[in-house]
Amino acid sequence: MKRRDIVITINEDGGVDIKVEGVPGADCIDFTKFLEEELGDVTHREHTSEYFQQEEEESVDIQVGKG
Repeated sequence: MKRRDIVITINEDGGVDIKVEGVPGADCIDFTKFLEEELGDVTHREHTSEYFQQEEEESVDIQVGKG
């Protein structure tokens, strides 16, 4: 599993910046939803280049052979 990080910065004015790393696509919004609910209203959202990347799909190869 890839590493996923949430970087939280508390500014001098009391504002909070949250940055998500390692979560491609719109899943980053769900990844921080619990923080946003606790901290209050989101006043600004800025998407990084990771937001616009395709989400990686996990695949499993199953091979059935005659034994």
